[in-house]
Amino acid sequence: MTTTACDKPTTVVADAQTPAALSAPQVSAAPVAISVDASGYHPDSVHSPAGKPVRLVFTRTTDEGCGQQVVFPTLGIRKDLPLNQPMDVDITMPASGNVAFTCGMSMYRGSVVVQ
Repeated sequence: MTTTACDKPTTVVADAQTPAALSAPQVSAAPVAISVDASGYHPDSVHSPAGKPVRLVFTRTTDEGCGQQVVFPTLGIRKDLPLNQPMDVDITMPASGNVAFTCGMSMYRGSVVVQ
């Protein structure tokens, strides 16, 4: 089996110290950019502080694949992702664990992990 860069999980850490003038809920960390292409989410794993709000900014870059929606099953959030337009998703992190997100068909998977 060959491994591509898309098969390897990547991680981005949200900086809780960076101020941002964002709409409610008040998000104190810098937004985290996540691109969506024919092979999934990039990065597919990000970190955020426990109990803090975080803004994820999803941008779908292709019509290929099933990335037309992002779903946060445990939070009841489902957002359409228009092509080449950023879509903000604000969530508040739990005290521990992670918050999973998927495409509308659950083929692409990612998560926000408490740091």
